[in-house]
Amino acid sequence: MSNSDHEFPLPTKQWLAAHNLDELINVPEHAKTFQNIMLMYESATRTVQNKVRYLNDENKILYGDSLIDSFQSRIKQPRSILEKAERKGIPRTFESLTTNLHDIAGVRLIVRFLDDIWKVKAFLDKQDDMEIVRVKDYVRHPKANGYRSLHLIVTVPIYLSAGKEQVEVEIQIRTIAMNFWASLEHELNYKKNVPHQGQLRRSLTAKAGLVSQLDTEMNAIKETIRNETEPD
Repeated sequence: MSNSDHEFPLPTKQWLAAHNLDELINVPEHAKTFQNIMLMYESATRTVQNKVRYLNDENKILYGDSLIDSFQSRIKQPRSILEKAERKGIPRTFESLTTNLHDIAGVRLIVRFLDDIWKVKAFLDKQDDMEIVRVKDYVRHPKANGYRSLHLIVTVPIYLSAGKEQVEVEIQIRTIAMNFWASLEHELNYKKNVPHQGQLRRSLTAKAGLVSQLDTEMNAIKETIRNETEPD
């Protein structure tokens, strides 16, 4: 990435606690570069969203139903980027941040049924202007706490005045039930001073198994309904 190798004075946790982040990112020699990086990720996110919208609309026309129930997107805030870089021990340059952090831009796709996760991935696989560069399958191989989701790191082209750049976006694909579980688990992780945290974590892990069972059974019911429906 051009002009991205300037030294980026990564602060410590103590510095972050004592200073407003603007004191770092608004330093003139860094601010425009940082803003440009954020704009690139925002553009990449919009590119993915527009592609997903089109694929979903096409599926409605061809097959009469939506693959995607809803979707969400986010760009990591500067503070989150810096804190994660510090945790991972990433070198203090813009180049290293954009090379080593793969989830600065994120799009989450919420589908209704288990099969739809793989249908969406198959659609994305066929896109000539999108490359899937990494897959983390937490659906078939859930995390120890029960978390399930399909994570894809994709690259999409962004067209700048200086030329084309390939920018990474993380796409998470999960069912409504998986998302319901994950939102509560996320809340437990980030809420402080919650009584009986250990007990609640164990309970959530147990409930993850029930969520998986529900997804499997609902998928089977959906298939039965569609296979037994007589054509108009």
